[in-house]
Amino acid sequence: MNAPSNAGVDDSLITLVPLKVDPSVQNPTPITFDGPTPPNFTTEDLSSLNQLARVLLSNPNAIFPPPPVPQPNERSTQVAQAKEEGNKFFRVKNWSEAIKYYTLSADIAASRPVFEAGVYARDELALTLSNRSAAYMGAGQYVNALCDADAVIQIKRPWMKGHFRRGKALAAMGRLREAREAFLLGLQFDPTAEEVRTAVEEVNKQLLALQDKKDSTTKTTTTTAATPVTA
Repeated sequence: MNAPSNAGVDDSLITLVPLKVDPSVQNPTPITFDGPTPPNFTTEDLSSLNQLARVLLSNPNAIFPPPPVPQPNERSTQVAQAKEEGNKFFRVKNWSEAIKYYTLSADIAASRPVFEAGVYARDELALTLSNRSAAYMGAGQYVNALCDADAVIQIKRPWMKGHFRRGKALAAMGRLREAREAFLLGLQFDPTAEEVRTAVEEVNKQLLALQDKKDSTTKTTTTTAATPVTA
């Protein structure tokens, strides 16, 4: 079976027919040909179109799209309240309680119905998961902190904070080069972020210290190997 063609309709198959509209509600045929009836057409060809026109003319409000449905703020309030509870416990370094409330906030944000604007859920989730990543860092759960940071980046890639959280988690796991890459990527999105600049400097110092230690170890090994054995 041949695959369906993506080509458009041939222009030769299209016939442009001039029409005119009488906005009077009383007119049973508000849409008519503008001028003589074109060849191969009859007034019956307009019957379905006139039926729709009568419905629209009898209900003027239906001509215009409905106004946007106002977003209920109850869910946003619940998300913010749970997040703020998490912030309270975060400030006193009660990591387990902070993680619990950040998780609750994220669950509420993620449960938005599909017909609500997705931007609300994205912004709320990105902020809450970023906070939870920091709480996981405080609790020493670096893998969980990295997972949340990666989720933040997936949700809101241009936001510097997700890359910063990722870098902090990677650095804590000893993956310094990857951490440096994460910080530098975050700086591309926000070159003015001082906390990220400071993090880059700290990682560079750690990498330099590791390189110095490696060079020193190599030098010691070489010197030992070159020392002659005496009787």
